[in-house]
Amino acid sequence: MYLLFVDESGTHGGSPAFVLGGAAIHEDDAQRLQVSLDELVVKHLGRIPVNLDEYELHAGEMRNAKKPRADASPSARASVWATIDRATRLALLAEAYSLVASFTPTDPKLPLVLFGVVLDAGFHAGELPIERERFAYEVLLNKFDVMLKNSRTERGRPNRGLVVHDRRLVAERDIQSWVSQWRAAAGTIGQLRNLADVPLFADSRATRLLQVADLVSYAMFRRYSPEVFDLSYFKTIWPAFHAEAGQVHGCVHYTPSYGQGNCACEACQVRLAADGGGPVRRRRGRSRRAIAP
Repeated sequence: MYLLFVDESGTHGGSPAFVLGGAAIHEDDAQRLQVSLDELVVKHLGRIPVNLDEYELHAGEMRNAKKPRADASPSARASVWATIDRATRLALLAEAYSLVASFTPTDPKLPLVLFGVVLDAGFHAGELPIERERFAYEVLLNKFDVMLKNSRTERGRPNRGLVVHDRRLVAERDIQSWVSQWRAAAGTIGQLRNLADVPLFADSRATRLLQVADLVSYAMFRRYSPEVFDLSYFKTIWPAFHAEAGQVHGCVHYTPSYGQGNCACEACQVRLAADGGGPVRRRRGRSRRAIAP
């Protein structure tokens, strides 16, 4: 079985993009990756803390951890990372990205692969946020489903898939309902035929693998946020996005600029090349099915 761990970014109002990041790993390798990440944290801390699980590889918190102000309420929770100097935190974060990108699977035909979907704020801006999120989830899960199909038909490695999502109480029932529908019948893009069940939800502190999904979504958000535009983490993990026959399929960027061929990002350039190497002509009444990779 393949396990797809998923996290999102950009759900706050006014966000320049909504991002879904995922990491799919075969069950045979799941424990080994978690142990490797634990060992990495211990190496940078220089000790084995009794509360190792609280040292969550949460990229945003690691970069910006601050001690509570003197006038903060007694209930204010201090980040465990606030006591670690920033240089150490950033070095750990960079090495965590490298570890994920270079992870070697037990079976070369069952690698760790990444997935990502980015919806710019201007893409279908007239729709409700929940509708845009539904579309992003459908794209992400269909990509995972296609990977599972190809693993069976082209590499002789039949596997079902199970999605594990970071806790998101306000959306969990919606997400499970969407997936139930897509498993029963084709949605806008296609039918999910290779998932074992609806997505399950867990606290990211409970598993390093959900933290890997956070690393993916964080890297993508920083790459596609105009205010930040930081390529460093994204460039590290770009080679790990799912690819078939040398072409990346696991990362896609939806933006109004794509139709004119004006987006120079890695994901859009791959799509443009697949579409014939030039700008995509816009057609009236173009459906989402037509633009979904």
